[in-house]
Amino acid sequence: MFKPLVHSILALSLCLSAPNLAADPLGMKPIPVPDAPLGYLVHNPYENAPLTALVTLNGHKISNVEVTVHAKDDTGVAINYQVDDMRVMNEGGVPIFGLYPALMNHFTVKWTENGQQHSHDYQMLTPDIDMGFSESQWAKAPIVEVEHVDADFKDRLYFVNWTNPDGKTGQLAHNNPDAPGAFSWDGKPGFFIIDTAGDIRWYLNPYTTHDSKSFENAGYAMGMNITADGNMVWVQGQGWKKMSLMGRMISEHSLPGNFIDASHEGIEASNGNIFIRAAAKDYRRPDGMLVNTIRDQIIEVDNTGKLIDYWDLNSILDPMRDDALLSLDAGAVCLNINASQAGHQTTLEDLKNAPYGDIHGVETGRNWIHVNSIDYDSSDDSIIISSRHQSAVIKIGRDKQVKWILSPAKGWSEKFASKLLTPVDEQGNNLNCNEKGLCRGTNFDFSYTSHTAYLVPEKGTLTVFDNGDGRHLGQPMFATEKYSRSVEYKIDEQNLTVQQVWEYGKDELGYDGYSPVTSIVKYQQDKDSMMSYFASAGLFGLGGGYGNLKMDDTTGKVQSILVEHRYGETKPAVRINIGSHDLFATGYRAQVIKVQDMLK
Repeated sequence: MFKPLVHSILALSLCLSAPNLAADPLGMKPIPVPDAPLGYLVHNPYENAPLTALVTLNGHKISNVEVTVHAKDDTGVAINYQVDDMRVMNEGGVPIFGLYPALMNHFTVKWTENGQQHSHDYQMLTPDIDMGFSESQWAKAPIVEVEHVDADFKDRLYFVNWTNPDGKTGQLAHNNPDAPGAFSWDGKPGFFIIDTAGDIRWYLNPYTTHDSKSFENAGYAMGMNITADGNMVWVQGQGWKKMSLMGRMISEHSLPGNFIDASHEGIEASNGNIFIRAAAKDYRRPDGMLVNTIRDQIIEVDNTGKLIDYWDLNSILDPMRDDALLSLDAGAVCLNINASQAGHQTTLEDLKNAPYGDIHGVETGRNWIHVNSIDYDSSDDSIIISSRHQSAVIKIGRDKQVKWILSPAKGWSEKFASKLLTPVDEQGNNLNCNEKGLCRGTNFDFSYTSHTAYLVPEKGTLTVFDNGDGRHLGQPMFATEKYSRSVEYKIDEQNLTVQQVWEYGKDELGYDGYSPVTSIVKYQQDKDSMMSYFASAGLFGLGGGYGNLKMDDTTGKVQSILVEHRYGETKPAVRINIGSHDLFATGYRAQVIKVQDMLK
């Protein structure tokens, strides 16, 4: 009695799989819709970037491709870009970037074929945002509020990185005090791109590039940078990854065997190699103790993952210098954020009695230096590092010798005292600065607990994000006296002097912009501008409200501030406020994304 039903199902199956089975056995091969002049549409072709798509070619040979993803309404921002002919062949179609989430998107593709110009309007429905969810979350993604954008900056796209854990993360470190340090800071990836209308136009699938149960794929995704070939590179726990804007995973590499715990920085240098901030495994100290080190190794690898060189900062610098460590607010020691310790200044007893592991303290095996950025200077084959826990920016040569140190003088031994940069004014006159870095009668200041120190070759300068905790190697009487800055310095390496040429944040934002951890400032050549991200403003309810995003001191919401300035100016051409979507989630970094460069 079931035969008619079986026959009907079989007939339906044959109908679906091949309209003309004898002449054209297509099986379940996708077929373009009747009016499609090219091939069919593929949503999220590599599974990693849900707001991307691909228009396949179906045998067509096209060139001169241009794509416009249309704004969702009158307040939105259209995204327009050209696609290199070779990129079309590489993708197997036309890459579509910048779709809106949870929307029937409209985009137009223009191309040339057989000498004729063509254009077609497409529609595609996209899924809603899913950047992962946690128990303490109140929004599906960080909340973006655009406060101001000048007309000539409306085409900007900003990559933003937030960090926060969920119930799936940290499983490898659960009840395991010997787990490598990066596992203690496991969290789902929080990568997304916003436009200047505040809409999210790209995000990373948090569950395809991260696995809390995997030694190789657990850990915070941090330190994303754009490579010379227009791709993304970042570090994550025990390795590093390189991926295209479309979400194609180009390569995934484990750290070289003697190193563990990559975080904060993975950057491709002009020599084509990747510089990574890591730690050392099974490190034998001079006293014979065996430890895993903490955030104190710089490694250089080639694009196959092979180790090229490394800088062991325990042997290059002084792990016993405690002057900057003693000035820290114990409640906000990135990544060790402990609300119960907020406002407590670190003591000498704290440093001496700290357990070995990822906690701030002197000696190898504790977080004595906390390097959070690396830059490479090809002019003399050197690296420049930012050290949060030494409140110093330091240049070190290939020979592992220190070239200069940008830091207050207090606590540096005789070996390093001659490498300290002397602050000068515009005329080259020495400034009156004490050993704690307080310079009288001038706006010059050193950077304290800094995040990011990057060269600006076009200007012959160096930018530093001065977080400002432990300013002048102490804590102020009132927390509201704290502030963070983006600052630009000009360094004379021959005379070992430093001049401050620009700053933003001290007077303009004050305590409302104070970001005790994370953040970035970076020069942008295309618009001759400075992009700054005050990523942890409002941590623990410390700061004020921004626009319509008001602080609530009981929730731990962070309101980070993204600004971009024309070079030399202090009035922002762009200001965007980004609100936390999860308890104590913090912004990490931001980058300007140039789609044209990434789809060439």
